[in-house]
Amino acid sequence: MDLGLSGKVAMLTGASRGLGLAMAKALAAEGVRMSICARGGDILSQVAAELKAAGASVLAQAADVNDPAAMEAWTAATVKEFGGIDILVNNAGGAKVGALSQLDEETWRQAFDLNFFSAVRLSKLCAAEMQKRGGGSIINISSIYGREAGGPVSYNSSKAAMISLTKALARELAPQGIRVNSVAPGSIIYPGGTWEGLFKANPAFEKDFISHEFPAGRLGRPEEVAYAVVMLASPRASWITGTCIPVDGAQGRSNI
Repeated sequence: MDLGLSGKVAMLTGASRGLGLAMAKALAAEGVRMSICARGGDILSQVAAELKAAGASVLAQAADVNDPAAMEAWTAATVKEFGGIDILVNNAGGAKVGALSQLDEETWRQAFDLNFFSAVRLSKLCAAEMQKRGGGSIINISSIYGREAGGPVSYNSSKAAMISLTKALARELAPQGIRVNSVAPGSIIYPGGTWEGLFKANPAFEKDFISHEFPAGRLGRPEEVAYAVVMLASPRASWITGTCIPVDGAQGRSNI
């Protein structure tokens, strides 16, 4: 099926590894012109070179999503390079592990800055550009632990806020032809990622975790999340907006 994505322009945060890298590759494979950012300039340059070698048009800019000026500059550079913006994927995220008694207010702010306010900032910038083109698609990468209890408390809270933001923006921006959705990955394993490190350190934990949490007997892979993002980015998903799609192999326990 032709997904209608060839020639579209996508901005993607956290593109240097893991989920972000898989999303960049999957979108580029559909002919999307990619504008990618991450904090690590060297790794980002390697990703850009790999995408270009596969025939993709790529703009790579090392930037911190928590820096408003850097995000404005990246957005402007994308518009200058490609003429506009059709797709935004807010993927950068993370949080420090700790119980309520262990986290000070600054740590909470850092979690919300990275997981929530960065998405607010870029959505505002890109929505203004999407309106000029008659519409677009914003995809926020949340987590199953934004849909239900689990994970670090500051991560869970900020990812839940992202899902709420998604619904509110979908209703606000629908008249401008802009769809807003979120994807909620479960536990995803990839080289150099958190789960790989934990399992190498404690094989017994890996066996126990998988047996209790994963009916399919394994964790997810980055490309499995990326395919959901490609689907939501496509004009073929024209009537899907304001929703949160879990990609978790039934790891999650929410009924909705």
